[in-house]
Amino acid sequence: VSESQNLKNLRISESQNLRISESQNLRISKSHSLRISKSQNLRISESQNLIVSESQNLRVSESQNLKNLRISESQNLRISRISESQNLRISKSQNLRISKSQSLRISESKNLRISESQNLRISESQNLRVSESQNPRISESQNFRILESQNFRISESQNLRISKSQNLKISESQNLRKNTWFMARKYEKLYAFESNSG
Repeated sequence: VSESQNLKNLRISESQNLRISESQNLRISKSHSLRISKSQNLRISESQNLIVSESQNLRVSESQNLKNLRISESQNLRISRISESQNLRISKSQNLRISKSQSLRISESKNLRISESQNLRISESQNLRVSESQNPRISESQNFRILESQNFRISESQNLRISKSQNLKISESQNLRKNTWFMARKYEKLYAFESNSG
């Protein structure tokens, strides 16, 4: 009887010990696994989060950089357009002022030179003809002096008026042609008048 009871007790104790050890092992394993899993999960999540955050940050920074680049490009384009328009306005106004002043100066100096040279040539050739044919009393030197002084006064006053009014609208080449034509017409009238009066 004692042996049988001892065997029963051993079985009971074994079963109880097994149950206890299993439960304890389960608890211990659960707690360990939880701790390990938590620590591992934390590490994994941290690494993954870092990777994700880096990629997201890179994407966000790239997109923002692109936006900033586009904004800066558009602003630069606007600024460049504004500067171009302003520069064009300034250059146009300055060029107009400079061209007006320079064209007046150039037209005055050129017209005077051209009128002097052309007047001298015209007066020399025409005066010689007039003096030879119609004015034998007046000498060549006197005709030359009279016509020089008269032509110079007429050319100065008329050329300046014509050049100031027309040079702004008409080019220099056209002004020169018109001035020579006007001068030729006026000299023809003057010579015709002088020849008739002589």
